[in-house]
Amino acid sequence: AELLDAAAGIHVRFRLGGVKFPPDIYYKIFTHRPIEDLCANSPRNYAKLPAKHTSHNKNDHLQEEDHSGWYHRIENNGWRPVSDTFWLSTDSIVVEDKKESEFHFSKLKRRQDLEKKRKLRKIEWMRQMYYSGSLEAKSTHRETLGLIHTATKGLIRAFEDSGIDSVMEWEVDEVLNWTNTLNFDEYIASWKEIATSNSSANFKGFRFDEAQKNIYDYGGDISKMQMGTSGHTYCENVYQEPNVTRLTPDSTYGL
Repeated sequence: AELLDAAAGIHVRFRLGGVKFPPDIYYKIFTHRPIEDLCANSPRNYAKLPAKHTSHNKNDHLQEEDHSGWYHRIENNGWRPVSDTFWLSTDSIVVEDKKESEFHFSKLKRRQDLEKKRKLRKIEWMRQMYYSGSLEAKSTHRETLGLIHTATKGLIRAFEDSGIDSVMEWEVDEVLNWTNTLNFDEYIASWKEIATSNSSANFKGFRFDEAQKNIYDYGGDISKMQMGTSGHTYCENVYQEPNVTRLTPDSTYGL
């Protein structure tokens, strides 16, 4: 990111992958600056505009607009190998990342799709932990455990029978708050920061004379710190086992 333009606000993410071992290193370039795709927000065939007499037609029976030849957004920002050699297209990471993704021109529709995708990831995450027996309830009271288990089981069953629209996101958040010691949003945020470079906007030039001046300025303070005695007190960290109970599909609590 240091080699890129600071005004672009670029940061680079890395991951391991490939079809052989040891794995290869892949990178993907992102930007946190606002980008506006004008063609995607107003898709049409600008080389084939309608005639003036039809563009100002105010009749009730309008001719259906032909969408053939309209601009179609294609994402080309895939995972690229950190290598200048030739790579076969059978690599799963490169092939999967070349899938076309729908980009709606409406910002509201894109936001709704993003919220729906986030809710689906939460439900799949909770569902996977529930069936694997790694879902834990923040309670040891038997009656409370029964209520939590019933709510979790009903939520997953409603999702499996009627789809994602039958479950509200706040219901998923409530169940996750009661059943899991790991926060989903914090988990996703920490996962996005792993193997990610600093932003290109944060890199600044380095001047040797200023760094050397700082060394001389702090030289006296360092000698005083070395002559001083340490009066720190240390506290022992004591680990306490949290009061949690695992929830599984076969759990019964006598309700």
